Amino acid sequence: MKFELVDRQGYIPDLVYGEAGKELACFVPDNYKWQQVNYLNGEGDVLIDGHTWRFFFAQEGIGVKLIDGIVTLKEAESFLSAVKVKIWGEDNQQIQMFIAGTTPR
Repeated sequence: MKFELVDRQGYIPDLVYGEAGKELACFVPDNYKWQQVNYLNGEGDVLIDGHTWRFFFAQEGIGVKLIDGIVTLKEAESFLSAVKVKIWGEDNQQIQMFIAGTTPR
């Protein structure tokens, strides 16, 4: 399942990537135990509670995709909300969360 976090104004803050092997720390909420699986050019995969999540840049914001594992919609929403706070801060009310997919032609 793929999600996008989009600021209505198109704003993505400058991300401060972590040290080598933990570059994706700028995406992962502080209260989650995680392990980086791979990283390339500001994007990559992390393992959290037996689930693999991919972080990437989407056309209008930040993309988050569940690559491996099963979560409830409520668990996904909670995780995405925590990612939103990590990236944009607690007070930003302009962020929208979308379930993303391809548009049929």
